[in-house]
Amino acid sequence: MFRIFAPCYFLLKLLLVIAFPLVAQAQNKGVAKAPEGMVYIPGGPFAMGTNEQDPGGPNTSREFADANPRREVKVGAFYIDKLEVTNAQYKQFCDATHYPPPPHWKDGTYPAGESNVAVYNINWWEASAYAAWAGKRLPMEAEWEKAARGTDARRFPWGNDWDASKAVWGEKKPQAVGTKPQGASPYGVLDMAGNVFEWVNDWYDAYPGAKRHFPEFGTTYKVIRGGGFMGYEFIAFTYYRCVARPQTRSEWIGLRCVKSAG
Repeated sequence: MFRIFAPCYFLLKLLLVIAFPLVAQAQNKGVAKAPEGMVYIPGGPFAMGTNEQDPGGPNTSREFADANPRREVKVGAFYIDKLEVTNAQYKQFCDATHYPPPPHWKDGTYPAGESNVAVYNINWWEASAYAAWAGKRLPMEAEWEKAARGTDARRFPWGNDWDASKAVWGEKKPQAVGTKPQGASPYGVLDMAGNVFEWVNDWYDAYPGAKRHFPEFGTTYKVIRGGGFMGYEFIAFTYYRCVARPQTRSEWIGLRCVKSAG
């Protein structure tokens, strides 16, 4: 019997050797290789916003009303910076374009030893100019939120329970980027809760189906996302919307960039 089936056995082994690379190629087909320093976020739907009401107490109703209601949003595939833009990266931009550096820098450069600290004290237009210079753009609010929470509607990039050890939190100013890998989002993006808020492209406006409307909706404020280096934990929720006038410069606000994958 072995003499009869042995050729079949070896033929099967040969077919498997040939087939496995083809299967691997098929599985990897369409998975785009991200540019250096960026993470690929697949296109498709996700749950944006929240139906929660005032989890932090009566003083937070405004902060959560503008993130209601939760709804399904579809975004195209894109790449997002794994880390927030650093002082060193922003200085390259200033040197190349002669844009003014952040006002707290001395003699045109950042403080000694802070090359890897998240850049801050830049307004929305400066952030947009940096992104364009880098061949990227500021994220749409929906893109930012999907990169932070994935498709399971989690409250924080790492899950549903607050854990300050997973974010740059309780500090006096922004810190170095990428120091909290345990706080990564489902796609491996870091520092999406804590350290600095991040400018996004969108004007602050009502979500479709929102029951409350505020005077500031429209073209007065830009949205900032991600929470800062200290404060109440709810500002680090993946769906939390904070706002600032586009001319605002603050130690609380920095940026990261995206690039369309299509």
